[in-house]
Amino acid sequence: MPRELHEAAAVDGAGALRRFWSVTVPGVRNTMLLVSVMITVSALRVFAELYVLTDGTGGVGGADVSVVMLIQMYARGFSGNLGYASALSLLLFVVTLAPLLLIARINRGRG
Repeated sequence: MPRELHEAAAVDGAGALRRFWSVTVPGVRNTMLLVSVMITVSALRVFAELYVLTDGTGGVGGADVSVVMLIQMYARGFSGNLGYASALSLLLFVVTLAPLLLIARINRGRG
């Protein structure tokens, strides 16, 4: 954020909290939105860590405490239930694509 914007807001009488909400947050809104979507997509894509830690069962003793969508797709697909695995993969695609389209729509209006 340019220091001049904060200085101008201070000259106009804005306090620290008002400068934060009126100058800083709008200036970094696109970055915050992008980072939040990237974190969400990364959280949906977690597979290897949980698969290795739980030995592919989803939890201790076969309890499904850490089954994520990718592990469930993998298990259903390799157990012969390809339709269910395909439906899960399509759902994951839609859930991942929706925030990205939201970012594209928000950024289109700012150009």
